[in-house]
Amino acid sequence: RCILCQACTRECPSAVPVHKIILAARFMLVRKHPSRIRRTIFREIWTQPELLKLAAGLIRCSQGLGLVKIGLACGLLPSGFSLPGRLPRRPALDSLPEITPAAGKATTRAGYFLGCSTNYLYPEIAVSTVSVLSQLGCEVVLPQTLKCCGLPQLENGELEAVAPMALDNLAAFQRLGVNTVFSDCASCTATLKELQAQQLFDGIEVLDLSGLLLDLLDNYNSGMKELNRVATYHDPCHLAGAQGITLNPRQLLRRSGVEFREMKDAGNCCGGGGTFAIFHYDLSMKILSKKITSIKETGADIVATFCPTCIMQLRHGLAKHKLAIEVVHPVQLLAQS
Repeated sequence: RCILCQACTRECPSAVPVHKIILAARFMLVRKHPSRIRRTIFREIWTQPELLKLAAGLIRCSQGLGLVKIGLACGLLPSGFSLPGRLPRRPALDSLPEITPAAGKATTRAGYFLGCSTNYLYPEIAVSTVSVLSQLGCEVVLPQTLKCCGLPQLENGELEAVAPMALDNLAAFQRLGVNTVFSDCASCTATLKELQAQQLFDGIEVLDLSGLLLDLLDNYNSGMKELNRVATYHDPCHLAGAQGITLNPRQLLRRSGVEFREMKDAGNCCGGGGTFAIFHYDLSMKILSKKITSIKETGADIVATFCPTCIMQLRHGLAKHKLAIEVVHPVQLLAQS
C-alpha cells in the first residue's frame, strides 16, 4: 500500500532510498506470486504502443455503450475505473507532427517525451505544450514511436519490462538527433532521470519543462495578457519530492497572468500515485480529501499541477465534492495568456 511519493526517502536522515526498497520488494513479490492479469496489462499490453492504443479504444467504446458504468454499478469493475472519465476520441499522437518548427527564429531544439496519460487522457495538454514552445522559439521533436517511460511497470513489480522500453525510447530520440528531452509529466521526467542513473537513457539531457519555459519567456517580447483568474498550485510528488523542483512552477504561474495563492500543504500527496488509485481506491480518496480541503480554503477558481495523473485525481475529487474549480496544467494557462 505504499504510494511511492518518496517522502520517506526525502526525510530519512541516513539517506536510505526507501522507495527503491519498496520497488525491489514488489519485484520479488511478483516473481513469487505472479498475477496473469497484471502481467498481461503491464508487460504485454502497456509495453506495446499499438496494443495500448487498441485497449484505449476499447475502453472508449465501452464507455460510449454504457458498459463501464454498468460494470461500476454492479461491482464488476473496481471503483478506480471511474477516475479517468470519458476518454477523448483521438490520442495526442494522432494530431501532432513528428517535428514542429519554431514560429519564428529557432533558439533551441528539444525532444518531447509524451507520456501515456497525456497522450490518451489529455491530448489538449500536448497540443498546448507544442504550441507554446513553438511560439517561444523552440523546435519540438516528438517521435511517433515512443513507448511508456516504464513507471507503471516499476510500480507493479514488472521490472524486467522497463529496460527494453527505455532503450527503444533512447533510440527514437537519437534517430532524430535530439540532445535534450522534456516532458509535461513530472512522473515521466523523474523516471527518465532514474533510468539515466541506471545507464538506460544515457547521452540525453532531461529538462524540467517549467524551467525550459521560464528560460524561453525571458526572450519573449510579444507581450502577454492578464487572465483575471485566481490559481493555486499542487506539487506533484515526482516533481517536488523526487526532483526537488518547487519554485519554477510557481514563477511560471505568476508570469502566466493569474493571481497566485499558495495552498496549505501544497507538497502533500493527492493520493493518485499512478495506478495506486485504481487498486486502492478507498485509501486514495481519504488522502485526496485532505488535498481538496486545502484547495477549497484558497478561494482559487483554478488549481494547476505538472502531473496528468494528479490532474485526473484532483478533477475526480473536486467533482465528488461538487466544487466548480478547474484543474489544468500550467502550460494551458500559458497558452491562454
